Amino acid sequence: MEVFPNWTAIPVIFFLILLTYILNRAFFRPMAQALEERHRRIGGAQKEAEEIRRTSQERIAEFDQRMREARREADQQMAQARNEALGEKSGLLSVKRTEAERMIAEGREEIRRKTEEARKTLESESKSFAYQIASQILNRPVGQKK
Repeated sequence: MEVFPNWTAIPVIFFLILLTYILNRAFFRPMAQALEERHRRIGGAQKEAEEIRRTSQERIAEFDQRMREARREADQQMAQARNEALGEKSGLLSVKRTEAERMIAEGREEIRRKTEEARKTLESESKSFAYQIASQILNRPVGQKK
C-alpha cells in the first residue's frame, strides 16, 4: 500500500465542488425560484378563487333573499287585491240584491193593484153580463137591483 495520497483525487474533488457551484447557480436556484414563484402564484390564485366563490355565494344568498321578499310582497299585493275585489263584489251583490228586492216588491204591489182593478172590473161587468144573459134567456128585460 502506498503511504502517499492519491493526487488524482484532488482535481476530481475540485471539479465536483466547481460543478456543484455551477449547477447550483445555473440550474437549482432558478428552478427553486421558479417553483417558489409557481407555488406563490397558485396560492394567490386559490385565495382569489376562494374570495370570488365567497363573494358569489354572498350575492346568490342576497339575490335569493330579495326574490323571497319580492314573492312575499307580490303575494301580499295579490291577497290585498283579491280581498278588495271580493269586498267590491259583495258590495255590488248587496246593492243589486236590494235593488232586485225593491223591484220585486214594486212588481208584487203592481200585480196586486192590477188584480184588484181586474176583480172590480170583472165584478161590475159580470153583473152586467149576468143581467144581459138573463134577459136573453127569459126574453124579457131583467132589471138591476140597486
